[in-house]
Amino acid sequence: MVVSDQVPIGKRSLDLEWFRRELEQERQFRLEQLISLSYQAEAPCSTALGEVRAALTAGARRALAEIDAALFRLSRNTFGVCELCGQAIPSYRLIAIPTIRLCLPCERSQPSHQD
Repeated sequence: MVVSDQVPIGKRSLDLEWFRRELEQERQFRLEQLISLSYQAEAPCSTALGEVRAALTAGARRALAEIDAALFRLSRNTFGVCELCGQAIPSYRLIAIPTIRLCLPCERSQPSHQD
């Protein structure tokens, strides 16, 4: 994610427009990446290169879906709220990963995060 010079400060004064701009920039990057990968897919290549392109395409699509979901949460005023417990997600976590859906305790409680 491209980070601008202005960073939101504190959860109480979370700058939602900053997050919207950052998410829109990342969304544009992912769309351009997908377009580029689709043009490259038309060219003949080795099996290994084809697999790499497929993995990059799948990753870009997943990232785009997460970005769109975060933008949707912004539009519904639920951005920064844990989807499981309803508690506020700390601003430092949102700044690091603006598409985050869960607070750290809830994320750690998920089966995929248990050892």
